[in-house]
Amino acid sequence: MSNQDIEWQLELDRRARVYEDIEAGQRWEGTLTGLDYAAVAALTVALVVAFWIWGA
Repeated sequence: MSNQDIEWQLELDRRARVYEDIEAGQRWEGTLTGLDYAAVAALTVALVVAFWIWGA
């Protein structure tokens, strides 16, 4: 195995440990909640309405 292959295997192992830690702790940083989805939907509607009014 080349040095690059060994480094890549170590990186894959590190990533696997990170995901296992996240899964074991039931903590999902960065996940969207219902409030986040509602805010995205509201902003999308506001943007569409604004461009519709602007183009009319």
